[in-house]
Amino acid sequence: MRVTLLAKRYAQALFDLAIENKILEEVEKDMLLVKSVLDESRELRKVLANPVLDDHKKIKVLDSIFENKTQQLTQKFLRLITRKGREGVIVHICKAFDEIYKDYKNIMTVKLTTAAEIDEKVKNDILDKLAEITAKKLEVTELVDSELIGGFKLDFEDYQYNNSVKVQLQRLAKIFAENLYISKI
Repeated sequence: MRVTLLAKRYAQALFDLAIENKILEEVEKDMLLVKSVLDESRELRKVLANPVLDDHKKIKVLDSIFENKTQQLTQKFLRLITRKGREGVIVHICKAFDEIYKDYKNIMTVKLTTAAEIDEKVKNDILDKLAEITAKKLEVTELVDSELIGGFKLDFEDYQYNNSVKVQLQRLAKIFAENLYISKI
């Protein structure tokens, strides 16, 4: 079974349990915490991937890290995943859970890249227009990339709207390279 499909199934099960227990927001925070700890700790990833260590030792390690920082449901879930030998998929489960959560809450992640820092009013105009079109709440990440020369670029879902000067110059260069005009001199 593919990792993403497996991760989605486990994430959906955890999501349903979190809703049933009315602790969805807390479990979302827990999954973000687990993902960030695993992303930052190479040693922890090595311990979880070590086939020599049995699942009881891996569970003790996870318990010692997350015991007082996460919900009991999250702890039980991590133990179950480890017992099933799926501890290598935990990061993928965390990502899938976040996607399911954002879809449920009608939240869309957007990356706004500009050539320089922009005025708050201009930024809000751009984002308000996107929110109006998509009818979703936006979770915005802002980046500055001076190579854009001017303008902005929006990345969301599987789309990219590129209104940068760099792209416009590239389009002009392509048109001029074709040079359909032939001089009669």
